[in-house]
Amino acid sequence: MEDIVHNKIDRESLKPGDHIYAYRLAHTYSHHGIYIGGDRVIHYNRTQQANRWNRAEPCRKCELDRNHLRGVVKSCVDCFLQGHALRRFQYGVKVVRYLASWHGTCTTGRADPPEVAIRRANDHLDGHGFGDYDLFENNCEAFAVFCKTEKAVSSQAWAAMLMLKAGVKIGRDRLLHDVKVHYGQEKHDKLKQMIDSALTGISSLKELIANLQKDQAADSVEEVMGSPVHEI
Repeated sequence: MEDIVHNKIDRESLKPGDHIYAYRLAHTYSHHGIYIGGDRVIHYNRTQQANRWNRAEPCRKCELDRNHLRGVVKSCVDCFLQGHALRRFQYGVKVVRYLASWHGTCTTGRADPPEVAIRRANDHLDGHGFGDYDLFENNCEAFAVFCKTEKAVSSQAWAAMLMLKAGVKIGRDRLLHDVKVHYGQEKHDKLKQMIDSALTGISSLKELIANLQKDQAADSVEEVMGSPVHEI
């Protein structure tokens, strides 16, 4: 049975080659993987050192060591879901459906045959890896979409990037308003030009501040920014 609105499916509906996902932390993000059959899922996790504060015994079904859950791994469906609902990612959806859907649930792109997705997933499991984990550029959704289409993309990461950029713009506008009030239009314009130039490729306010702090050329900007910005 499948809930076409929320992409929920039961385990009897699972098919080898399916791109599946499950939400984490009250739907704040979703974890993705490729179901290869036999109650096994190949999925991609962070490659950094795992948190050792919460020790857990290896899974009795698949022997997955959750204390060292890094890179591309194979686990049972239970370990993948961690108690959350099973959902199937949709491929080849219509534009209207895509626009009406939550990010990280579907794509207009066409999926390759299931056996191709399984082969790609297994290829990365068998020593090839999937590079260093990056929340925005190289995450679990990007891995699963790559296995299905050979194109690594994450719509939930893209949506998060847009929200971060919106936060950067708010921070920029707040700073520029303050500078204009206290220092006048000329310094406002100089700072705006510098910030707009630095914004290319910036994904967070913290990164913007770090880039501005590296620039030692504009004395007037340093005078305006002063120690409060360095204390953020």
